[in-house]
Amino acid sequence: MMKKLLFVILLGQFFIAYSQKPAKMYFEVKKDTVFYYADNIETYPISVAFTGQPELENLRMADPFKTIQVLRPNTMKNKVASFVVTDRKKGWKLKKMPDYFTLAGDATIQTYDTEYVYDLPFRKGKSFNIYQGYNGTYSHQNENSLDFVMPEGTEIMAAREGIVIDAVQDSNTGCPNISCANQANYVSIMHTDGTIAQYFHLKQNGVKVKAGDKVKKGDPIALSGNTGWTNGPHLHFVCFLPDASKPKQKNTLKTLFRTGDGSKSEYLSEKKTYARQY
Repeated sequence: MMKKLLFVILLGQFFIAYSQKPAKMYFEVKKDTVFYYADNIETYPISVAFTGQPELENLRMADPFKTIQVLRPNTMKNKVASFVVTDRKKGWKLKKMPDYFTLAGDATIQTYDTEYVYDLPFRKGKSFNIYQGYNGTYSHQNENSLDFVMPEGTEIMAAREGIVIDAVQDSNTGCPNISCANQANYVSIMHTDGTIAQYFHLKQNGVKVKAGDKVKKGDPIALSGNTGWTNGPHLHFVCFLPDASKPKQKNTLKTLFRTGDGSKSEYLSEKKTYARQY
């Protein structure tokens, strides 16, 4: 029996937002047209979100400029914008392109599969308590995340099939304050409907997958740990959609789980213990 729910799990979800590498952006001039391109070398889609509109001198946009643009996986020379010289007798200048940031996934998705039923993220025959649930009192205020209390080294299984977009396992540090906020090991998996699940606080060198791997529901992906901002071993599970309107936060989602013998699906509740018998 775990001892004994006397610790407080401190999470601070704001610090663990997925950090996406910037896309490569570049220009090309062909006669009287300026093309602006972007490369995506990742195995999954990324979204480029611009903070405004281009500033032009003697140029016009060939097409309306989209402030959110989605780049398909493993694609080069995606056209982001093109600008045509207005008066060829005068000089022209692309005075400024707006700042941008990138997000993993398609930030234009507004709907997702709300009826999908996830498997509990641990092996058959195991049962674990939800110490902190959706909108929890400690660190899940206004956030749909789950904390499973479990010993270090517990095998973590993929709750849903998808593609691994990030995996970190080099940390051996955990503590109950914000100084350890960036020390959590984790795995991020993107699903077919564009949602992303993250499994946090994993054991050092306990990750069994890598970016680009395709996983099936029930595949082992990691070992649980106690890394990052925490003062008790547990698994933090969260599912979200990328949201360009709040890049430092997450549009977190409630997810249904199969419980017991697998014949029942439900939203998990704080302070309850759930067994997996399937």
